[in-house]
Amino acid sequence: MKLRTALGTMMLTAGLFAGTSVCAQPDEARYQSYDFDRLMKSFDVSLRSDIPGIVESTIYNIVEYKSFFPTRQYGRIEEALDRVARNSTDSTIAYKARLAALYLSYGSPLSDTAVFTPFDHEGAFKLVSQQLERKFLISSAGR
Repeated sequence: MKLRTALGTMMLTAGLFAGTSVCAQPDEARYQSYDFDRLMKSFDVSLRSDIPGIVESTIYNIVEYKSFFPTRQYGRIEEALDRVARNSTDSTIAYKARLAALYLSYGSPLSDTAVFTPFDHEGAFKLVSQQLERKFLISSAGR
């Protein structure tokens, strides 16, 4: 139990440190220098965390990354998000994971990248939801 707590605390600290240093950089430069495969593995590990804040922040970071790099292949992370959505006992996390998985499959870059702030994750999820809603309603109305 102590190891799990120590590991969780270490991951949270690393996440907070990375988040504060990332916020000081211009939008696209935030992730420009990251190794994509390594970042995806890190996202996958963070999505398996027992700490809800780490999981929720990771989902937000995935949405942000997809918005800046829409042409990358996110198959492995989509599967991890589906797993989180199915297995999470927290309805908010399950919803955001499902929304993010749909965004990875069907979404396009968000028009307002100013929503990516460390203090208001909800704005980004709201934009994703609106984008997907418009996309699905327009495509179903044309049938």
